[in-house]
This record gives sequence, structure tokens and C-alpha cells, in this order.
Amino acid sequence: MQHRLDHLASDTSQWGRERWIDENLEAHPAVMALREAFPGDVLDIIRFRDETTIHVTRERWREIAFYLRDHERIQLNFLTDLTAVDMLRLRTTPRFDVVANLYSIPNRVRLRLKAGCDDGEPVPSLVPVWNGANWLEREAYDMFGIVFEGHPNLRRMLLPDDWDEGHPLRKDYPLRGWKEFPVYNTERVVPRVRTRWTGRGV
Repeated sequence: MQHRLDHLASDTSQWGRERWIDENLEAHPAVMALREAFPGDVLDIIRFRDETTIHVTRERWREIAFYLRDHERIQLNFLTDLTAVDMLRLRTTPRFDVVANLYSIPNRVRLRLKAGCDDGEPVPSLVPVWNGANWLEREAYDMFGIVFEGHPNLRRMLLPDDWDEGHPLRKDYPLRGWKEFPVYNTERVVPRVRTRWTGRGV
């Protein structure tokens, strides 16, 4: 597969910084490389306010992330953020978008990667690609209920482990919640430090 991209890697004009912000989305370096390596898995490309988003298939999510990280010229080697969006009432299916914001330190460029999934459909974990995805995926699981297949420790991140009232960032979650959740330990383990402002600078 790599030899098919040699003609791109040898032509530096294909990888210049200006190519990443070209209005012709098909000339975008990551798009060109993914079209070569994963034909059929690039579903959509969007350019909005100088930011490029590539929608890919859920099944190849992890493979594509590995590829973009390790490609000699693309080098999207830093995971800035990972989250999810509930697209309820905006489209029929898939309901959720998993969103990874990537950055190339050598090239100083950004790229957003998205994959859609329905409720109950597992998404390959990106922890094997970037360790920093660990807590980010746990948060997305906690808030949206998205299951990340292959995650080393997928459990709630912000809510109690025994929380049984769903996932609060879903758009069908009521603003007041489903019921009151009792808190039994109300004592402060560490007392609050009380200070009085003197009016002087710090």
C-alpha cells in the first residue's frame, strides 16, 4: 500500500502547508492519502472556517487513526481532544458522532476526524494509538453511553459508579434528571481553607 503513495511523498508540493488550507478538498494531503489507503472509508469532507473535517467509517476508525499518525508526511501525532455529539433530531442515523481533534506537531496543522455510531454500536478505542484517549473515551462513555471496544478500563469518569440514570449529555435526557440521586457522605474529608482578603496584591 505504501508504494502507491510514493509519488505523493516524493513531491513536496503535495505536502506544503498551503495544501492543508486549499479550497479544493480533494487536494488536502490527508484526504488524498486516505482515499489511496482506505478506498470507500472516507464518507464526507467538510471545510468550515478554515477547519477540515473528514468523516470516516466506524469500523476503520482505529486503523485510520494509526495511519494518520504514522504516515511519513502527514504525522498527525498529537490527540488534542476526543468527544462525542448527539445528533438526535438532526438526522435519522447514525445517532452519534465520535470526534477526534488531531494536530501535527511537525507540520503545524490540525484535522478533525469523525465517525458515526448508533446506540449500542461499539467504536474501536484509540487508546492503542494515543494513551491520552483513555480518560477522554471514559468521559464520552459516561456522558453519552458510547462503548469503546478495546478500552483497557471503560467505566464512568464523572458520575458515581452506581449511577443508573443514563447519560446526561444525550439530548433526550431531561434537564431535571430522572430522579434525585442521594449523596450519603456529606462530610468534607479535607476542611476548606478560609482566608480573608487584605486588599493587597498577591
